[in-house]
Amino acid sequence: MILVDTSAWIDFFRGRDPAASLVDDALLHNEAALCGPIATELRRGLRDGRERKNVLELLTGCHFLPQPPELWVEAGELGFVLRRRGVTPKTLDLLIAVHALSHSAELLTTDKDFAAMRKAGVHLVLTAP
Repeated sequence: MILVDTSAWIDFFRGRDPAASLVDDALLHNEAALCGPIATELRRGLRDGRERKNVLELLTGCHFLPQPPELWVEAGELGFVLRRRGVTPKTLDLLIAVHALSHSAELLTTDKDFAAMRKAGVHLVLTAP
């Protein structure tokens, strides 16, 4: 399962490789996944009704990872640990990281916050173009 981060979706919709090709491949092989924070970010960024219809239709073909039972606590704890290691990611990125970790999913992203988390010792499996 590949959890496709918002940054990779943006590159996909804009046709920017290599992320666009990696997302396309994940969709083709039925490996693309979403989680609540990513769905929220994507919906928030849609510009008009036509784009909304096209994007939401495409997303229905993705797996939706359920919220881990201790999501909020784990994200807060992860943020606490990372801050002590000099890394302060955005809250939604902490929530996305906890989803990936809880579901043992690869995270396809171009967002450098996740690379910083990994460098600080978080065991994320990143697929980064």
